[in-house]
Amino acid sequence: MKVKDVMSGVLTVILWIVVSALFAQQPQIDISLANSLGINMPFPREYDDVIKLPSGDLQFYKMTATNGNIEITGFQYLWQSNTLTEVVQIGSITDIEGTAHKEISTQRFGKYYVIYQYPRYDPQGLVIIRLDAHDLEYRIIDDIQISEDFNGQGRFDIVSDNHLVMALVDRLEFYDFASDTSQTLLDGVDYQCNPEQDKRVYAMPTGHFMYVKDTCYGDDPDTWFIYDSQGNHQFTMIMTDPWFSSSETGYSFDLDFDFVHDRFYIRLNGILYNSALLECHFPSPDSLHYYIVNAPVSADEDLGGLVRFGGDRVIMPCFDNGTYHGDTFLYMYHSPLEDNPEFTHWAGFGPIYPHIDSMNDKIVSISARHEDYIFISALCTLDFPTPHTFTFPAPTVNVDLPVITFSHEDQLFMISDGVLYAFAVDFSVSNADATAVPPLHTLSVYPNPASLKGVITFKASLKQALELDIYNVKGQRVDTISLDSEGTAEWDLRNHKGAALSAGVYFAKPRNHKDIKPVKFIAIH
Repeated sequence: MKVKDVMSGVLTVILWIVVSALFAQQPQIDISLANSLGINMPFPREYDDVIKLPSGDLQFYKMTATNGNIEITGFQYLWQSNTLTEVVQIGSITDIEGTAHKEISTQRFGKYYVIYQYPRYDPQGLVIIRLDAHDLEYRIIDDIQISEDFNGQGRFDIVSDNHLVMALVDRLEFYDFASDTSQTLLDGVDYQCNPEQDKRVYAMPTGHFMYVKDTCYGDDPDTWFIYDSQGNHQFTMIMTDPWFSSSETGYSFDLDFDFVHDRFYIRLNGILYNSALLECHFPSPDSLHYYIVNAPVSADEDLGGLVRFGGDRVIMPCFDNGTYHGDTFLYMYHSPLEDNPEFTHWAGFGPIYPHIDSMNDKIVSISARHEDYIFISALCTLDFPTPHTFTFPAPTVNVDLPVITFSHEDQLFMISDGVLYAFAVDFSVSNADATAVPPLHTLSVYPNPASLKGVITFKASLKQALELDIYNVKGQRVDTISLDSEGTAEWDLRNHKGAALSAGVYFAKPRNHKDIKPVKFIAIH
């Protein structure tokens, strides 16, 4: 046999081995339309807001403010049975002067918070609403000074399940929802801003919040006062980077505070359309470290929030106002961004804004509602940047109408023009040889961060009874809890002796199940 033929045969075998190994790692992803429901059928179901409950069900709320009154109704979508419940009367809030105006709404700590000021013009007080599914609690605060041009966007934030911080006209106020009491944290000269600055507050997912003297297009530097979630001042930072004197600090109303891979992200909206992100974390209790992430390509790009992609990457949308119609682009970064500043441009979506949802540790879905079809693309860590793309015919709609998406376990939900679509996302890996990836199972915890006074829920995608060990950051086991046959358990954040845990970072690790990754959660006061 000739040497040439032998070498050709060897190369063929090597190529076959390489191709076989690659094929063994190829993900198999299929997305199908499981169900669709008309929200307004067979009778009208009106809603203003929708949130996802810890169970995966969707909760819809309708709040109607009239003279002296706020009426709250609601209904639910039960994902396991694919049914809508009837509309129920949740509650009525009275003794309000005039007609209240909604300032902010957000989901935090497993509950839904809404803040109204009343009346709309020349406001005299606030209504603080807290909803847990259909359970309503509220407080009316009528002993604070609010200016006529007061804007709650950036001036209120929820810092724990019972605490609200408010940047009022004359002071920084820390309000306790449970006791209906408050304390002044800062006032006088230290609190007041110069004419080029705005007052802002910002809640952080690490059990901190900050009051910001926000310099908007002036020469003075920003001043950041950092507090813990109990209102104790920790330290003050003077932000000397020029970015801070030509930008506005964004809001932290997102469900997860843009908390990804142990870091959280604050938007900085700059002059014109230019913007940046701050990648932040606390390397020690008395220091906040930040890294400025500029728009990847164009100065006209407006950066969106980040979505976790696997264990070391994130996906970020950017809307480019510099193009003719405005275009949305998606970028992939390795995390932390500071250590890996290079981005990967993945795709452009034109003027239609895509919705990004993390399905599990390996898959992110990208979905968009076009005029007469729904577009869904799945990205997988095993073969990025290859897209797994699917389209589904849908009734013709105005593409400017709002679209809402949620993910839960292996399902993606999209609400568009009064219709709720449920898509099943099936994921597997080719098992051609021993190098194939084992089945993927996940463990989730909700809420996260969790209040030490509350209860958290663990849920594994593997539906069977198993033991879950809880460890602190020192590696000490503090408790062991049992998941039921559905892979779920509730825990009151007490150790095996019944004592309450200390605030901090903890890990939940499934015992004897290496195919389920541990999950990290934060316990706060």
